[in-house]
Amino acid sequence: MYVCICRGITDKQLIKSVDEGATTMKELSAELGIGSQCGKCCQCAKKILNQTLIKQAQQQPLVA
Repeated sequence: MYVCICRGITDKQLIKSVDEGATTMKELSAELGIGSQCGKCCQCAKKILNQTLIKQAQQQPLVA
């Protein structure tokens, strides 16, 4: 699914960037250009960012 029409960024690209270490919208913007044009994608991109970070945290083993 396209998240940012202005830059042609998909949800898969966002998830890949987060999986590779991006943890903030600022980092996603620097890497992919997300939110750098009209800004209408920011809310959706933030939601995908947060969901992906939560998913990553749930998959991490607990350290005692």
